[in-house]
Amino acid sequence: GAILNPCKEVVQKYIIDVCLELMENYNIDAIHFDDYFYAKMTEANEVLIEDDQDDYIEYIKNNPNCNFKVDSEKDKKDWRRGNVDKFIYDLSCAIRKFNKENNRSVQLGISPTGIYMNGDGEVTYDENGTAITNGSNTRGQEHYESYLYCDSKKWVDNEWIDYIVPQTYWAFTHPVAGFADVTDWWTKVVRN
Repeated sequence: GAILNPCKEVVQKYIIDVCLELMENYNIDAIHFDDYFYAKMTEANEVLIEDDQDDYIEYIKNNPNCNFKVDSEKDKKDWRRGNVDKFIYDLSCAIRKFNKENNRSVQLGISPTGIYMNGDGEVTYDENGTAITNGSNTRGQEHYESYLYCDSKKWVDNEWIDYIVPQTYWAFTHPVAGFADVTDWWTKVVRN
């Protein structure tokens, strides 16, 4: 199968156009994405030597005020998450516009991997009711940081998506990601 590069404007536009075509031609309830946004490009997940490095360098050259550094893994990971964020935001806007113009209610949903970020599982809330957390009480692959590079919590907090169905397929006694730990954390995070 083909792997489309999420940093490319043409790729983002293409996927949004496909979604709009589906909504225009079929009476669907939702556009739903599974968990893959960036693909695993190298075994060691060495982001600075992967196939999109030239795209990253080009972005920095074309956006001198972005503060990203060519040799910073953290910056490149943030850039990747930003690419996916932009796609989700633009798709959300396109779906909402379509719904308004066509008196429809097509939703946008995501099923990310079950672990957003590994942490201590604690959740507090700011004055707006937004969940503050360093991640679930887990030690597994996290979609925020791993090669997937997506910030699903941001999409929930900003209401860019209508629903989220994390893939929490583990047993209660799983040593890395127990079902109750993961599910309880998600329940707190999406409470508002």
